[in-house]
Amino acid sequence: MLTPDQLRSIDRLKMLSEEADQVELKLDWYFLVDRKSDDEDFFYYEGGQLLGYAALYYIGGAYELSGMVHPEHRQKGIFTKLLNEATEVVRKNGVDTIYISAPENAKDAEKTLDEIGAKYAYSEYEMRWKATELPKQQLDVQLRMAERKDFDRIVELDQQAFNLTREEAEGMTRMYKEELAHRLYMIEYEGEAVGKIRLKSEGLESYIFGFAIDERYQKMGIGKSALIEVVRQEKEDGHSIFVEVNTKNVSIENLYQPVGFEIYRTQHFYEYNV
Repeated sequence: MLTPDQLRSIDRLKMLSEEADQVELKLDWYFLVDRKSDDEDFFYYEGGQLLGYAALYYIGGAYELSGMVHPEHRQKGIFTKLLNEATEVVRKNGVDTIYISAPENAKDAEKTLDEIGAKYAYSEYEMRWKATELPKQQLDVQLRMAERKDFDRIVELDQQAFNLTREEAEGMTRMYKEELAHRLYMIEYEGEAVGKIRLKSEGLESYIFGFAIDERYQKMGIGKSALIEVVRQEKEDGHSIFVEVNTKNVSIENLYQPVGFEIYRTQHFYEYNV
């Protein structure tokens, strides 16, 4: 687990980088604060000062990587060093692809990624719910906390939604089970578990991820009804609500925007083969 000193150093470097580049970096702070180990965190120090940092996030079958280098110490090979360390971990785990994130309009990042041969793969919208009147649920959809008996169903849904092998889906389910402040709901319709949705809370912020509806029940309004119920519950608890949406997988116009979510940031992802 990252120490308080490490987290403070990461946060300081993040603020320096964002101020210099006029961007917002994707570090998924809500995952960093309670990682079970620091095997997927990489640091570069000089004179006791953190000048470079990168973090890996396993997403099932591949890894995402977010990184940053002190604005006054770029073009010195620091990011390449961090990437090489991350690549060793990825290879050891039998994975051959890293998706490196870069904020929209981050020119230094784009230049570095081009130099290392990373190719644009997709973009992700970061969305937040704007306090507004929620639409009525179209269907009678129920949410319940997942139980041990749901393990196989959860794995099956992740395989479908995220194109994972069974082994990858099982590993991801076990990994998230160990995360603190993490909730997993089963989505039920007419007595059947037809989907799932995960939430991670940090203070008064809640993050939606791992949202999946069985392909046999899609385009019926089940996902939208489940999302409305999740937002209603989090709103009652006084939480701000966020979600990251892969633009190649989900139509935000049909699902998130009608419920009141708005885009506040865009991240681009570049494929890097290790």
